Amino acid sequence: MLMELKIMQKLECRMQKCQDIRNSNAECRKNISAFISVFCILISALFSSCINPFNPGIEGGRDLSIYANDTPDNVLRNLMLSYNQKSIDLFKDTLDKDFRFHVLSQQAPEIGQDWWGYEQEIDFHSNLFSRGSSDGRLSSPSNILLNLEIPPPHLWVLDNQVGHENWVIISCPFYLYLSYVSGPDISAAGFARFHLKPLNDRWYIAIWIDESYI
Repeated sequence: MLMELKIMQKLECRMQKCQDIRNSNAECRKNISAFISVFCILISALFSSCINPFNPGIEGGRDLSIYANDTPDNVLRNLMLSYNQKSIDLFKDTLDKDFRFHVLSQQAPEIGQDWWGYEQEIDFHSNLFSRGSSDGRLSSPSNILLNLEIPPPHLWVLDNQVGHENWVIISCPFYLYLSYVSGPDISAAGFARFHLKPLNDRWYIAIWIDESYI
């Protein structure tokens, strides 16, 4: 898809520059972190190593770390696990079919749009989780650590927008760390705001807003 190619080309260009001079150019690392924080939660990849503290393992064919999506915070826990376990199926299971991802308006010109929907979100994650960049020049990170600081329920906010009855809003500080076998590691931090909706005795992420300021 055209927009996916535009975003990935920008990301790949910056990452290639850093890889060429990775340990000798701290400014390039800074530029990478600034760019990736806009949609770092959106397009990331992957703990595959056994040292991943968020990937306890599988017993009897059942992943013991996966939560039931019966509360908003459990959905966000599964979101973290989907990144850390590189599981596109688990990631899909956290999103509503009418899902929308939004970025801050001042960051939209660099990306080329200020929001996108479910299909594009899944395309991004499918590429990053399993294939890397579209042209094959950039592989998926070898390890990922994503942490959302989920606040307690009394700090959640009811969504009072018409049509969002019984939705809740949870704002989370996040930290993301991407590790590569060759090339510089990348880290980013910021805030994400999640609008979660109940449907048929479970919860989904309906809207995900990046609120990172660089």
